[in-house]
Amino acid sequence: MRERRRGFLALLLAVLLTAGAGCGSAGGDRAQNAETAEKSVQAGQKEDSGTDETAQAEGTLEEQERPVLNERETPAGEVEGITIRIYHSDDAAENICVNTAMTEEITPEILIMNLASYGMLPDTVTVKSFSEGTETAKDGTVTDKRLTLNLSEDFGTWLSSMGTSEETMVMGSLVNTFLDAYDASAIKVTVDGAVLETGHQVYDGWLELYSYVQASYSVSEGLLQEGAVTFSYPQIQDCSNTELQEKWNSIMEKKAEEMAEGLAEGSSLQGAFDVKTMNDELLSILVSGEISAAGAAYPSRFQYTYNIDMKTGENIRLAHHVNVNQVAEDMMNGKNYTVSGELASEFQERLTVLYGDAEQLAAALRGFDFGKGQNEHPAGYSYQEDGQTWLCMEVPHVLGDFVNIELG
Repeated sequence: MRERRRGFLALLLAVLLTAGAGCGSAGGDRAQNAETAEKSVQAGQKEDSGTDETAQAEGTLEEQERPVLNERETPAGEVEGITIRIYHSDDAAENICVNTAMTEEITPEILIMNLASYGMLPDTVTVKSFSEGTETAKDGTVTDKRLTLNLSEDFGTWLSSMGTSEETMVMGSLVNTFLDAYDASAIKVTVDGAVLETGHQVYDGWLELYSYVQASYSVSEGLLQEGAVTFSYPQIQDCSNTELQEKWNSIMEKKAEEMAEGLAEGSSLQGAFDVKTMNDELLSILVSGEISAAGAAYPSRFQYTYNIDMKTGENIRLAHHVNVNQVAEDMMNGKNYTVSGELASEFQERLTVLYGDAEQLAAALRGFDFGKGQNEHPAGYSYQEDGQTWLCMEVPHVLGDFVNIELG
């Protein structure tokens, strides 16, 4: 069963997290209200200076909050949350898209509230009843999980007033959101205990996952191949914000070119990328590669990341959404992180050698990721995958040049 990811920072109510984002915002007044609420949280916060030195000296990165990813800081402090995926229609009612949100718990009511924030159903719709059922094999393992959702009658009335395409978007968003949240294979939707029937469809059977797209844009491969260089770098395509697309394509291509231009004579360079998160809020990409220097016994490995706010076009740095002081303290105490690979015990032993104490580690974490000026020498990098934060931390060459660490 899919593991529920937990972040460090979250809002108390999931409905305020995602309205107005995604492939298209069909949420109407509710989406605008949620956007206004989000903006009010940010009011008065400092602007990123774009330099690592200023950020580390004054702590500006920790003092500001970015309306991105799926982690938020509550007014009362830090609260753990569960990542959920909310499906919704794009503006043209042609595709079902998906965005992430955080919630303290998963309930039918919370999912309905989030769907309403995208305009996928009226905010007057209520859950009359909800149940989960499973089928098990002879050995006791669960082979199938099914849901039954009974909504108030006004949902059926509202759905019947739509055209075929809009109806498909609404039902697909509803079905996908519930199946994803409860890790189920099928759902039956009724209204006031009766079969849901519109002028286009009779929903008297089990409904399975509808087709959907991760984002309203795509990521293609740019290739730099010449001599001893083979470098595959990301390029954004089909983004409605052409300015954002051109900006980041130029940045990512230039970075690959600079890596190649800095190559010493007789050395070779290989690089490739992996899209870790792609939706209409966030594009998080991990670039990995290695440089084989002439005469070196082993190649040197490298990693760097791009975390792009797809609404604003700005960089997202680790300290924009994570309490680096708490992360540093936890790591120094050997808590709330997992090292990928076989270096877990050795990394913990060397952590104090590499970073000294929690305060010095926090200062380093505060300098993670590219700033506004695309500083070429961050202290490290981070990325988002399945709602979870990962770190790319440099270690001595004998340990493999870097380690990947999952927080939480």
